Amino acid sequence: MSKSKIALTIPFVLAAITTAAAAGSLNDGSATPATVAPDPGLDWSGHYVGGFAGYGGGDYTQGVSQAGEVGVEVTVDGTFAGLRYGRNWQRSNLVFGFDVSISSGIDGITPQGTSGPFWVCGTGDCNISIHALAMGRGRLGRLVTPRTLVYGAAGLAVGDIGGGIYNSVQQGSSTAVGYTLGLGMEYRINEKISLYGEANYVDLGEIDFGEGSTPAETFDAKGDFSTVLVGVNYHF
Repeated sequence: MSKSKIALTIPFVLAAITTAAAAGSLNDGSATPATVAPDPGLDWSGHYVGGFAGYGGGDYTQGVSQAGEVGVEVTVDGTFAGLRYGRNWQRSNLVFGFDVSISSGIDGITPQGTSGPFWVCGTGDCNISIHALAMGRGRLGRLVTPRTLVYGAAGLAVGDIGGGIYNSVQQGSSTAVGYTLGLGMEYRINEKISLYGEANYVDLGEIDFGEGSTPAETFDAKGDFSTVLVGVNYHF
């Protein structure tokens, strides 16, 4: 199984864990979810800041989409790190809010000489770099214990992109805008500190590089990637 396929299975694994956690909180086997008794000394409402680190992987196919000219496949992967700010509101055992983040990205290279159906990595390596990634998301979660939150997130993803074919007019850079979906679990160690883990899917849409066969065309790529990460938040 490829790295990208492994990464894409992680959200489904987290979904199964979340379902199991919710099922474990049922009252006497009934179909009505139990209400988690709040911890009077622990309120999830408020602002938080934090940092995270993780690994991502995926695949992109280069070419000129407007002309139907397909190039080579470039696998992007690697580690990344970032910072996050967010705001929560708590209503009984529901926690909802938003977060914004910025992080480094992932990249990949297909060696010079590799051929696609139309385009060839002739003048140098075919390459893709996601230099930086910014995201703004809405979040909705449920407390399975007073200190344990499982949540889903969805929102906007913006990437600073570079790539193409080295030493050619196909090499270039752009800003790509798409969306992200995620699942996560967060645990409050105390009133101020929490730890969390997430799996996210990111689709930045069609990412543009330099020129295609003519200056009027754009050399681009289509694909997506997934990430897994762990982080720590400080609540205030």
